[in-house]
Amino acid sequence: MSNAKVLIVDDDLVNLLHLKKALRRAGLEVVTAEDGTTALDLLESGADFDSILLDRRMPGMDGIQVLERIKRSERFQHIPVVLQTVMSSASSVLEGLKAGARYYLTKPLDSRIVLVVLTAAIDEYACKRRCWAELESTNSVLASMDRGAFHFQTLAHCHDLAALMAKACPDPKRAVIGLSELLINALEHGNLGITYEEKTALIEARRWTAEVEHRQQLPENLAKHVKVSFSRTPSRARFRIEDAGAGFNWKEYLTPNPERQFDSHGRGILLAKWEVFDAISYRGTGNCVVADIKLA
Repeated sequence: MSNAKVLIVDDDLVNLLHLKKALRRAGLEVVTAEDGTTALDLLESGADFDSILLDRRMPGMDGIQVLERIKRSERFQHIPVVLQTVMSSASSVLEGLKAGARYYLTKPLDSRIVLVVLTAAIDEYACKRRCWAELESTNSVLASMDRGAFHFQTLAHCHDLAALMAKACPDPKRAVIGLSELLINALEHGNLGITYEEKTALIEARRWTAEVEHRQQLPENLAKHVKVSFSRTPSRARFRIEDAGAGFNWKEYLTPNPERQFDSHGRGILLAKWEVFDAISYRGTGNCVVADIKLA
């Protein structure tokens, strides 16, 4: 995460200086803006950021208005935005979520928690860029296929397969993110049994990838695969993903949970449903998911 560049937007100069000092001490490059107009000018000037820490309540253009402008831009709509707010009601969180805020922090801020959440946002963005780079180097094999079956065991193969299947969709850059979310979920939670609470701790300790790779080598997991099938009609592409786990309570992850928005993870399935797929349905105990993307 060192060398990652963060934009902090906050009209409270004391809060701004405190955050700037704490994040620089952690090895981040920090740029600040005291209002939304200045922040948007910085983005429009071509400045490249790995995450944006945005105050919700500001005079003039407030955080939600700034967020909506960011998400309407083709150039920087994918930069993850962390919204800092004193408003933690369900309706307030849902408003921010719909506007494009994927991470939340409540004031007064704890610099340790700020760093954990920012790190998760920066890592997410880095993962997206790896997926997009993989798209560029992947041949469009599925363009001439109406159906296919695959299986994988590792994170590397997961990203390869997501890029391959995304090429069969109208918007591969968007599709690869949703497919990666579902495939990773099947691997980490399904096959490897990493719980929600364990992932929270692993992200905070920056050990999630190492733990996934460790569990893949355990004797009880060596024979486990995630099975994936692809089928296409003139009107839709369908992806079926089945893991070897016992399933999970998938219903709570398909609707917004205001409390979970303050965690460092846990929103991937919902965002895949909202932003990528036209339909997502889980089967049985939840160890099988079917996702559709319209082609027509």
